[in-house]
Amino acid sequence: MRASEHSDPSLNEYQLRALLVSCQHIDKLLGEIEGVLSSSQSGSAFPKYFDDLSPLQHDTIDDYIRRMRADLLRIAAEQDIVSERAKIPASHSIHATMTFIEIAIEELSPDKMRGYGPMSKAGAAYLNELVQQLHASAQQLHRYVLQRGTPK
Repeated sequence: MRASEHSDPSLNEYQLRALLVSCQHIDKLLGEIEGVLSSSQSGSAFPKYFDDLSPLQHDTIDDYIRRMRADLLRIAAEQDIVSERAKIPASHSIHATMTFIEIAIEELSPDKMRGYGPMSKAGAAYLNELVQQLHASAQQLHRYVLQRGTPK
């Protein structure tokens, strides 16, 4: 982050840093709104939100978000404050998340679920099958990400 002759001389280095952090936070919150808008169309097995907005409302909200982000970029340019470039590859983030998904699947195994009470043989067989199915899908996706990630 640096200030140039274009920036307001009344803002010191710490105020400029606070301005950048606030702009980044606003951008993150706008991303959360985008997530809410897209979640109802994501095909989630257990959605958190239902879509009570019309297509016109979706488009209007998207337009407001674009405008607000344009304002954030304008402010940053006016103050000549620069955010660091993204450093985390998407493939790495997906890889880490897949690791947590695989752990969650393993927690469904009969050995782990016995801690919740006695389990019948049929229940154990069902959980074993469920874990195998979920593990197979998760491992396929995980392998794909690991093979396809960082295409350089």
